[in-house]
Amino acid sequence: MANKCQFRKKDGKHCSANAQVGKNLCVFHDPAKAADGRRARRAGGINRSRVATVLPPETPDNPLRSTTDVSTLLSESINQVRRGQLDPRVANAVGYLASILLNALDQGLVEEAFGDISLKNRKRLSLLA
Repeated sequence: MANKCQFRKKDGKHCSANAQVGKNLCVFHDPAKAADGRRARRAGGINRSRVATVLPPETPDNPLRSTTDVSTLLSESINQVRRGQLDPRVANAVGYLASILLNALDQGLVEEAFGDISLKNRKRLSLLA
């Protein structure tokens, strides 16, 4: 079982993180790791403040009326990420929304098929009457 960090917080409780191997402090409270922590926090702040790479506003909309249209959009988005033209976070959102759209398109096909069956049954029943 790993030892817990021996650092005491302002409220007097011990830190609940695991201590480093061979030490009694975790990486967050080890003074020898303080410079690394500051550097990591700075890099994280810089990365968060970058503006997302997005397409220009004049980019035409894709119709997205079929699975082929959605597949084309995903292919284009993948290549734009690879070229650095589209932020991976934006592409992730596109992928998520595309999966929802594909489910909706599938549901529409089911509803159309059910409507066709229902119409045929109504015609058949009217012929019997």
